[in-house]
Amino acid sequence: MTVPHFSVVMPLYNKAAHVRAAIESALDQSFAPHEILVIDNCSTDGGRELVAAIGHERIKLLDLPTPGPGGYAGRNLGIHAASGDWIAFLDADDLWQPDHLAVLAEGIAADPEVHAAATRFDHVFESRSQPQRIAPKLEHARTLDLADFLSAWLAVRECPMWTGAIAIRRDALFEAGLFPEGRAVRGGDKDLWLRVLAQGTLRYDPRVTAIFHRDSDNKVSKSTTTLDLPCLVDTARTILAGATGREASLLRRLVNQEIAHYARYAMKYPGRTAIRLGDIYLPEGTGTAALLLAAKLIPASIRQSGHALRNRLLARA
Repeated sequence: MTVPHFSVVMPLYNKAAHVRAAIESALDQSFAPHEILVIDNCSTDGGRELVAAIGHERIKLLDLPTPGPGGYAGRNLGIHAASGDWIAFLDADDLWQPDHLAVLAEGIAADPEVHAAATRFDHVFESRSQPQRIAPKLEHARTLDLADFLSAWLAVRECPMWTGAIAIRRDALFEAGLFPEGRAVRGGDKDLWLRVLAQGTLRYDPRVTAIFHRDSDNKVSKSTTTLDLPCLVDTARTILAGATGREASLLRRLVNQEIAHYARYAMKYPGRTAIRLGDIYLPEGTGTAALLLAAKLIPASIRQSGHALRNRLLARA
């Protein structure tokens, strides 16, 4: 039986209100973590001092001198410093159920050759929660290759892997090139998952073992924009060069889907998207092209009003 040694990597930047609970959820695992590496990113709210005061032997507190957008630089520092053979990621404002690492270890034991393991999670908002949307093929534990992974992603427009509910082999992370620090402000996590799955397989378990807090303090996703081309587009184009016919078709659809997401998000910002029509794969991306044109041509005030109205209608539904 393959027994993984999980190094937990947790970037920290001004999450004092949440970080103790996150660390305690890692320490309370039925399958104990090998170590917990907390990488402080120049916090100014006392969060680093809270972690230092816990004083647990498994906790290692590291410092990142220069803040890195999206936590990518902090995660990369933690991966380099880790001594475990598997890296499990947990952000300082999210939580694990007590069996999270045990379920991941069970999946790794079921297929020791996999490069990554993932579980399902709950999105938790201030007044509601909802489980991760998953494709029917993920309703039972299984191993996914790249085509399976892309198909499951496209089926529900939600990536099967989320940072707080996965573990990846440390050597596979180095082979894939780590998080794209300096290359992306957001979207770099999905970019890395795509590179990892281009080289190996994923073991997915549909049990809910993690909590993704969507309304916590100081969320990067609420302070960054999506006016540039999605980070994973260049990665998808690189993978396309050696892809099978089925993989190539799915990758083209994924590029169009992610551009469509960014075009929708661009509706709420005063600036104009930098994504070009030539970035879309045609003819299958005609709908995406129409959406992108709207984001480019409609005046900002009208775009923002329409986006706000859409959100109000969705909230009432």
